[in-house]
Amino acid sequence: MVSRRKWIRRGLVGALGCLTAQQVWRHGHDYVFADQFAVVVPGKIYRGAWQQSWPMRRVVENYKVKTVLALAHPPTHPLAIREKAMARELGYRWVHIPIVDQRGEGDWRVISDLLEEAAAVLADPKNQPVYFHCHHGINRTSMVQIAYRTKYCGWTLEQATEEISQTFGLVEVSHGPDYRHMESFYRERVLPYRQAQASQAAVQTPQREPARHF
Repeated sequence: MVSRRKWIRRGLVGALGCLTAQQVWRHGHDYVFADQFAVVVPGKIYRGAWQQSWPMRRVVENYKVKTVLALAHPPTHPLAIREKAMARELGYRWVHIPIVDQRGEGDWRVISDLLEEAAAVLADPKNQPVYFHCHHGINRTSMVQIAYRTKYCGWTLEQATEEISQTFGLVEVSHGPDYRHMESFYRERVLPYRQAQASQAAVQTPQREPARHF
């Protein structure tokens, strides 16, 4: 009986130790390693989650980041205030374009406007190297990456979503925008943009004068 109690006690202590170690790793991991960090365009564009202070400093320093694009939280949120202060300290440009749930207003165009604005930040060479992120580094970050790939890299929507599906995965959410919005963005913003670019190029192309015969 005594031996059995001893083994039960040891088992409980072991289980408690494993649980403690798991929690320490789960919550301490983000303070050491960059969360959801990934390279989109080597030397130019990087993505991830909202980082704790130490990992954020290492991302900025190791990748020579000139611009950080934040896609979540209002300006008064503690995380936004902290990251803005770090921008002043480390000397990078901080751009805040929070993409929030606009469905209650019944107007998806607001989200498309924000996506276009964010994609333009990524595409501007003056901002590169640029690091962009939302809170978890998955949903809104992926939407902006799709917007960038389709509008500025000439990718099809299928190519852009395939890139995401093979890395972070396409996530459907019940609250807030998700990748399903990108179908209307591609149809209403990207395709007209390409048509306008093609028309402008055709106008600027000099017409050959017909051959003259004497």
